[in-house]
Amino acid sequence: RWPTPDELWAATYAEPNRWRDRFAAVPLQSYGRFEPRYYQYNAIQRTLDAIADGKDRILLTLATGTGKTVIAFHIAWKLFQARWNIGDWKAEGEPTRRPRILFLADRNILADQAYNSFDAFGDDARARVRPADIRKKGGVPKNATVFFTIFQTFMSGTDENGDPAPWFGDYPAD
Repeated sequence: RWPTPDELWAATYAEPNRWRDRFAAVPLQSYGRFEPRYYQYNAIQRTLDAIADGKDRILLTLATGTGKTVIAFHIAWKLFQARWNIGDWKAEGEPTRRPRILFLADRNILADQAYNSFDAFGDDARARVRPADIRKKGGVPKNATVFFTIFQTFMSGTDENGDPAPWFGDYPAD
């Protein structure tokens, strides 16, 4: 007889890994334009495998037009749905909260494009960080899960004395 999918999984991954199993249980969020190509799928899978194996530094380098936003979306989607976060990553037990994710772009048009592309997360989970909004509200938004901004915005900002104090410092280290 042919082995069942569960038997194949057990034979391929003999050693248990809770994060690998959690990531595998989350299906890719595919609706038309976000169906990953084979090399995008490989990048997504290898990144999640590295995270599951405990690696805390991962670098993906892709050329223009290869779908970096698609890859970033699927990685973020799986991390979000699996409730992966720094605090629970290497601890035992069930994860307690969803991660906070920063999509950092080098141009506003790219940050806006990514914000719109990540619409599957819903409006309550996404925040577009802009200098005008920070000045208007008196601080950076913290009530979302996925934040979109550009490097220049996070590196700007001042404290109450007018001294440079980058906005990214307003977020907790985790």
